[in-house]
Amino acid sequence: MEFGSSNRGGGPWRAAAGIGAVVAALLIVPVAAQAEPVEQVAAGNYDYDGDGLDDVLARRDETGALELWPGDGAGGFRPRSTVGSGWGGMDLIETAGDLNGDGRADLLGRVASTGALNFYPGNGTGFDAPVRIGRGWEAMLTVVSGHDYDGDGNRDFLAVEAGTGTLWLYPGTGTGTHGRRTAIGSGFDRVRELTAIGDMDEDGHADIVAVRETDECMYFYGGPGSGGFEAPVLFDCGWDVLDSAASVGDFDGDGHADWLGRERASNLLYLFKGDGLGGYGSSPVVDTGWNTMTIA
Repeated sequence: MEFGSSNRGGGPWRAAAGIGAVVAALLIVPVAAQAEPVEQVAAGNYDYDGDGLDDVLARRDETGALELWPGDGAGGFRPRSTVGSGWGGMDLIETAGDLNGDGRADLLGRVASTGALNFYPGNGTGFDAPVRIGRGWEAMLTVVSGHDYDGDGNRDFLAVEAGTGTLWLYPGTGTGTHGRRTAIGSGFDRVRELTAIGDMDEDGHADIVAVRETDECMYFYGGPGSGGFEAPVLFDCGWDVLDSAASVGDFDGDGHADWLGRERASNLLYLFKGDGLGGYGSSPVVDTGWNTMTIA
């Protein structure tokens, strides 16, 4: 099975009819623009073994082992290795880009029993001892990271607060910590899957995509690079067939941001190959048996 191709201006990629209704459902609060550097597709976000190619991290749920699945630069994997143990106590594992500015990709993890959010500095072969970012993160439905959303050159966090549906921006400092948070959206409690996709439309700014649980439609939020997002655009619908999605940088080496999706019924893992226009060109199967894995 291959999912249909998509791009702006034709096919399943289309502007939502009645876009005002979409904005009301998932309100994006505009933020004043400022100068910003250009966002790079990969930018070291997903290279965990230092070979220059983007990789995938996943937890094997039955053992709690953290596995590195090295990318081969052409949309496939090289042999996996175990890079950590004891990750079964995490209810959130998220790729983080280079949070501390040392040139290596890092990881975020939330401890289920305490709600503490930890930062795991990458060392090129695994991860160093965790650094506590803070407690109280159990109040967040999801946390994503890995890209610069406010244009200061540092990797930021985005988090959706349970109960209120507020989308918060936690500006990164370049040292693995964050500054004072800012509310940049509301209504995101209706989102079941939020993915920090990188610069999907290649306008120089980091974007996000979100799947709403109410209609199983995916929406694209273009980042203006000033800390907020533009009005959502309907990507396409029928995403209930996937139960997990993760950004993987430029996984096939064509210069465009890609992402992985796991099909619920078959446990097949698909690579959605970005086309650089805000959509994707094809979605080949890259592996099977991922039903026991949590993708970072």
